[in-house]
Amino acid sequence: MRVALRRAAALLGCGAALVCTMTGVGAADRPNIVYILADDLGWKDVGFHGGAIRTPNLDRLAQNGARLERFYTEPYSTSARAALLTGRYPMRYGLQTLSILPWSEYGLPTGERLLPQVLKEAGYRTAMLGKWQLGHYKKDYWPTQRGFDSFYGSFNGDLDCLRKTNQAREPDWHRNERQVKEEGYCTTLIGKEAARVIEKHDLTKPLFLYLSFNAPQAPLRATKEYLDLYKDVRDERRRTYAAMVSALDDAIGMVMAALERKGIAADTLIVFHSDNGGALPNKYPTGDGDVQKEFSDNGPYRDGKGSLYEGSLRVVALASWPGKIPAGVVSERIHVTDMYPTLLGIAGIRPEQTKPLDGVDQWDTITGAKLSPRKEVLLAMEDFRGALMVENWKLIVYSRLPVRYELYNVQDDPSEEDNHADREPQRMQEMLVRFNEFAWEMAPSLYLEDIHKPRKYPTPIYWGDNPARP
Repeated sequence: MRVALRRAAALLGCGAALVCTMTGVGAADRPNIVYILADDLGWKDVGFHGGAIRTPNLDRLAQNGARLERFYTEPYSTSARAALLTGRYPMRYGLQTLSILPWSEYGLPTGERLLPQVLKEAGYRTAMLGKWQLGHYKKDYWPTQRGFDSFYGSFNGDLDCLRKTNQAREPDWHRNERQVKEEGYCTTLIGKEAARVIEKHDLTKPLFLYLSFNAPQAPLRATKEYLDLYKDVRDERRRTYAAMVSALDDAIGMVMAALERKGIAADTLIVFHSDNGGALPNKYPTGDGDVQKEFSDNGPYRDGKGSLYEGSLRVVALASWPGKIPAGVVSERIHVTDMYPTLLGIAGIRPEQTKPLDGVDQWDTITGAKLSPRKEVLLAMEDFRGALMVENWKLIVYSRLPVRYELYNVQDDPSEEDNHADREPQRMQEMLVRFNEFAWEMAPSLYLEDIHKPRKYPTPIYWGDNPARP
């Protein structure tokens, strides 16, 4: 199927190879790292972007640190998480298509060396809480086999946060490698567990705490405590979504308070962003002649989760580290793969790999010391579509016949309304050549290979849900 993308332009070739080593930085010089992911959070659904949802803790972090206003991720949960933890584009190892499902039999290939593995080898205590979604079928895929000392949360996405069941209606809540049954709302449980990990942490070692919240991803579930905060919101889906975001913010507040109580807030880098943009379900009649609006708000950006437009790929993001990141920094053009070498860099680990890294060290960009070194970002590369950004120009290719091209200047046209594909032939050709180079490097999609295997539940073939799914 990759042949479809290869038709886009002429072929070029490239490659690189590196190895990971430690520098001579002592434990006292290495910061604690708290890395927080939201799930399907809309760009405008935070206070510091002018949203109506209450997010005081995120607002405080943004006010006292850097707002990463051109932070790009991937269209789906699995690909975003894989890009973060490998520093490599997901198409290099087969995770470019959709997300791993409860009945999937594949996972993030074990030949990829993950960020927690490298940090653990460098002396970090590593803990993961929340949503994994990088493979569960084999034990080798589990978080505790991929560099995390401990794990608490769910293996899959689309978790019912009240019942703690996955799409297959199976229990999905674990502590380390054991399934557990616990009462409570999953977002609050993760916040409390994070506070416990921080409070019990041995200060002779630096801490890498990876919090991957399920909120505010569907299915939309919230407790009465949070629903009551938004009694004035008429739309039930929007009210529940807003409640989930406020619960997420409160859980982050628990983390911030625990860092203060432990006395390590000044020694801790906090990074926060969404895995992708907010989900925008199709509009449908309400019965009173009106049309139901989407439950997330991506502000000025087009479309949402799963698309190749800014509403899917440009996400809410910030970084905070008192005394290290000046308040008020607004940075530009960072990709999620960049966080791998950036975090290793501040930890005193030379970011080298046996496989090529696609990320670049963005610490000077985050602190405002320099402009982003990123001139090119591969935003997505799949069998039937992809997106490439070169400086402020964004090329989108749909390679199912008939082939369709879109070209936008996202600096001047952030809502992607003016397609320049027919007016910029030279730029189009240059970007297509580079795009096609990536297409030739793409590994076969593990998702597409997996759908041919017999299983209990049918799998969506490509876009959207299979109506036969439970």
